[in-house]
Amino acid sequence: MITIEFVSQFIQENFQKVTTSKNGTHFLARCVLCGDSQKSPSKRRFNLDWNNGNPIYHCFNCNSSGSFLELYSTIKGLTINEAKKDLYSFNPDYLIQQLNSRKKEKIIKEIEYEDYSYILDDCLFRDSTPDGILEKQLHKKLIGFIKDRKIPPEVPVYIAYKGDYSGRIILPIIQDGVITYFQARSLDSNKQKYKNPSLSKGNIIFNKDNFDRSKYIIVTEGIIDAMQVGTQGTSCLGASVNDDFLKTLFNLTDVGVILALDNDKTGINETVKVIKNSKFSSQLKYFLLIGHKYSQMKDLGEIAQKKDIKNVYDFVVFNSYTKFEALIQLKMGGFVNDEVDTDRKRLRFNK
Repeated sequence: MITIEFVSQFIQENFQKVTTSKNGTHFLARCVLCGDSQKSPSKRRFNLDWNNGNPIYHCFNCNSSGSFLELYSTIKGLTINEAKKDLYSFNPDYLIQQLNSRKKEKIIKEIEYEDYSYILDDCLFRDSTPDGILEKQLHKKLIGFIKDRKIPPEVPVYIAYKGDYSGRIILPIIQDGVITYFQARSLDSNKQKYKNPSLSKGNIIFNKDNFDRSKYIIVTEGIIDAMQVGTQGTSCLGASVNDDFLKTLFNLTDVGVILALDNDKTGINETVKVIKNSKFSSQLKYFLLIGHKYSQMKDLGEIAQKKDIKNVYDFVVFNSYTKFEALIQLKMGGFVNDEVDTDRKRLRFNK
C-alpha cells in the first residue's frame, strides 16, 4: 500500500493550486499533463483519489487517467520499470499487495535487481590488450590471479584499472545477462580484502543461470570458491547463511543443497549454527573434512585427485553428510558439546 503522506508530498511538489478534501484522501489541482484550462487559470480539473493505498487519477480537461505508477513515471520522466524501482524503495508493498505469489516474485525481482554492468567500462578483460605501463602491470596481475586460482576460461573475471575499484579483481554475478552484483577483491594484503557495492544480497545467486536441476547446488563462502566447484557452485557472499537464501536455492534444484563453508573456525561455527537454527537444516547436506587441512577450495582439487575423484563437485558430494551424520562428525571433532544419539542403527556412513 502506498502511503497517503507520500502521495500528498508528490502532489504538492509537482502540481499547482492543490487543495485537499477534508479527510485528506482526495486531491484537486491544475493538470500539469495538459496545462489545464487556458481560458480560466483558476480552474482545476485534475483529480487524484488515494483509493485506500491504490491511487487513481483523472483529468477532466484532457481526459487522461490511470494509476499512480503511470502518473509517477510520466511526471518523473521515467520508464515504468524505473518508476517501479523508485516506488518500491519508498513503499515495498506497493504494486504487489494484491498479486499471487508467482507474480509477486516476478515483480520483486524486476524492481530489486540493479544493473552493475557499468563496472566493465573500468576493467581489463582476460584477453584485453593493455595500453601503457599501469594497464600492463594490472593485466599481468589478472592473468597471474586466474592461473593461481585455476579459474576456468569460461568464467568472467576482470581487473579494474580506473575508478573506485582500481587495482581490484572484479568478480561479477550475472543473472539473465545482467551484472546484478560484484565483489571487488584487493590483491594488496594491506588493504581491505573486499570493497563491494552496497546491496541487499538475499536474491543475488551466483551461477543461477547455469544450474543443472538434476544435480546438487553447493554453497561456498566466496565466489572464487564457488568457481572451483563448477556450474553447480554458488556463494553466500560471506560466512553467513540465511533461510531466505536457502529457500531460493531449493527452488532451483530437484536434488538438494550442500553447505560447503570454509574448513576453519568461522566456517565450522556457521555450519553448526545452520544445523541448530535453520528450518532447512534437515533438508541440507553438509560437506565436512574434519581433521583435514585446506585453506581454499582450489586445494580440494588436489585432494580429490589423490583419492582418484575426477572433480571438486564429485568430491564434495561424496564427502557430504546428512544433518544427523554431520552432528556426529562435529561432535567427534570437538566442535559441538550437545548430546547426540549415537545408536549405530541410525548411522549410515558411506565414506
